[in-house]
Amino acid sequence: MRVVLIGADFEENLGLAMIASVLASENHEVIVLPFNRPSEAPSITAEVLRLAPPLIGLSIQFQHRAHDFLSLARRLRAEGCRGHVTCGGQFPTMAWNEVLGNRWGVDSVVLFEGEHTVTHLARAIAQHSPLSEVPGLAILDSERRPVTTSVRPLEQDFDQLPLALRYRAPTRHAGIPFLPIMGSRGCWGACSYCSITSFYRAARSYAGGRTLRIRSPENLAAEMAVLAHRNGGRAIFCFHDDNFLLPRPADSLVRIRAIRRLLDDYGVGRVGFIGKCRPECITPELARELRDLGVVRLYVGVENASASGAAHLNRSRQHPHIRQALRALRDAGIFACYNLLLFEPGTTLDDVRDNIAFIREHADHPVNFCRAEPYHGTPLHRQLAASGNLSGSYLGWDYRLRDDHAELLFRVCAAAFRERNFAPSGVGNRYMGLGYTARLLEHFHDDRGGRRHDLVRRAAELTRDIASESADLLEEALRIVESCGLQNHDRVERETALLGLKVSALDRVRHVALDQLFEEISAYVQQSAAPPSPRKPNRSLQQALQSVALAGIVLGAVGCGGKTDDGGEVADPVPEDSGVDAKSDAGDAEPDWMVADPLPEDSGYDTVDDPVPPDGGYEGGPDPLPPDAGVDAWADPVPEDASVDAWADPPPPDYPMQALPPSDHWQDTSPKRSARSSDLPMHDPPQITLRSAVSGDRVRVSLCGGPESISIRWQSDGAVEGDGREVVWTPASPDDQLRVAVRTIGGVAVVSLRASEVR
Repeated sequence: MRVVLIGADFEENLGLAMIASVLASENHEVIVLPFNRPSEAPSITAEVLRLAPPLIGLSIQFQHRAHDFLSLARRLRAEGCRGHVTCGGQFPTMAWNEVLGNRWGVDSVVLFEGEHTVTHLARAIAQHSPLSEVPGLAILDSERRPVTTSVRPLEQDFDQLPLALRYRAPTRHAGIPFLPIMGSRGCWGACSYCSITSFYRAARSYAGGRTLRIRSPENLAAEMAVLAHRNGGRAIFCFHDDNFLLPRPADSLVRIRAIRRLLDDYGVGRVGFIGKCRPECITPELARELRDLGVVRLYVGVENASASGAAHLNRSRQHPHIRQALRALRDAGIFACYNLLLFEPGTTLDDVRDNIAFIREHADHPVNFCRAEPYHGTPLHRQLAASGNLSGSYLGWDYRLRDDHAELLFRVCAAAFRERNFAPSGVGNRYMGLGYTARLLEHFHDDRGGRRHDLVRRAAELTRDIASESADLLEEALRIVESCGLQNHDRVERETALLGLKVSALDRVRHVALDQLFEEISAYVQQSAAPPSPRKPNRSLQQALQSVALAGIVLGAVGCGGKTDDGGEVADPVPEDSGVDAKSDAGDAEPDWMVADPLPEDSGYDTVDDPVPPDGGYEGGPDPLPPDAGVDAWADPVPEDASVDAWADPPPPDYPMQALPPSDHWQDTSPKRSARSSDLPMHDPPQITLRSAVSGDRVRVSLCGGPESISIRWQSDGAVEGDGREVVWTPASPDDQLRVAVRTIGGVAVVSLRASEVR
């Protein structure tokens, strides 16, 4: 039977690859269709209709792309698809009741781990047997009500899980094959905001058993060795484990030493390890050993450097260890980066100051900052619902910070830092990629005449400059809130627009520096010797393969939307991002960055007005979540008044002198993502984009979107003719940038266009 699997595929979707392996073992024809952007929905729909598969699987790992995938399901139905549409992943597992109950065209939801459930589902469809007999599903009963079938236990022996069926050639980072791999599943944490820990705690409630499960070093090293040999003996192994390290550092060291020893036995050359970890799992001694064993990059779960912020997120246990962890990794030469969930329900301005100081203290490490989002089914989602501070719908919940000054600061930052922090090609992601690439140079490439040393040094300097600059800019946003007060809508919006333009102008400078370094690193890599040819496994590995089922890792055993490149390599000599989870949904791995608000940029629906579900989507089923993870009392703000000169531009026509009525439902897919209460400024920022057309050395640029009544300010080093919605831009150089700030009745948006991006 033909099965089409659809999911994000920026670096090879490991979850789909494991499901494809089991399906292929039962002689199903499996085709993987990448779905990385909403604009791809029409072409994917056409391909599915052409293939006419009896079973279509959607991998919806995270909430920020739920609307994309569910809209695709609805489009498939509208255009005549008659196959069974199922979906799985963290989001639909936690929201199966809503997904099935809202007529998206989805027939079933695969609950929790999907390898065996999807295969059982395919068998039932092929044999026309009742879906109610397939364990581990949520389906619609005869009266179209969402119900669950019998429980499917989680796989406890991870060596028995299928190995991923490698359906396409790997990308290369700094000339080295980049290979996602999975060595464990599960997390022992209880962070209130985390969809991963909520998913596994729900799984334990649903099916029992252990949530943290680990492959044996022998099983894992055998797969790694085959993959490395097939790609010339060297590789970057990106561990998609929820935690690369174990709770006790000594156990981590024993495990990674065993894996490295087995790789040596199997004749594997130099490899690099990448993973995510909790800060309490790292000691200086472990960090030094990890570097010697090949660990080049670790994402560290700092999340919030304020003691009270960490407590609100139920991370008090990790908080005392974050400084030691980052220092230990820096001293050991392991690239480390982190996010700050700067805004959470209990944030105060003092908490923000603590985090700014932390950024300055650890400027050697790239950082991004955002808001903690109330993902569906998490303790944070439930806490907000219980307190009445939850708006939106299961497709993206929203809330207001309890401290009005902190809420206003969040709104200012969401506008001013949107392109720097949240764009996949923004400075925030690109400079994480720079530090990662510098470590790859050190690990895999020889130093020729001191050139490599110079590139690494410059990358470190630029990283410190950008991190320190972000701290400075965040401090300026803080000053706007403190000086303007809560009710001066006009002044807050003027100051925010100016700050956004300043951030954008600084981004231009940083992009030029990043472009230059990436170009030089790429040239350095390309001058290195060509990667060695694939090598035959030695006798030790051949003997190990006799006890490990590795058939699924052969390239080309499954289709990839008609785009498999017959064993060729995907050119990607230097990653433009952090190399792990940096794109909006990289291989359905948890993103290292998050948008400021929950709903993604998309091809828009107007309104979703869903009530808050009474129990997080598990009506009538087992309660999958632990009790609330402790949000303490909210601190009172202590604002300080100051004076800042106002922006000279007039407000837009008909600027409201009184607040607009609040709205608690999704209105559109604008940058603010959801309606905010209008008692504070920045309640309704516009959704705008730029379109361009080139004529010689001049560029005609149109501002699209937003209401009719707006104020506009254009800026560039080059000449800009006009001041309305359409201007003619003559860039001063290929590095020039056109930027525009737009003010509307309720907000500000700043967007830019680089001359190098104009076609």
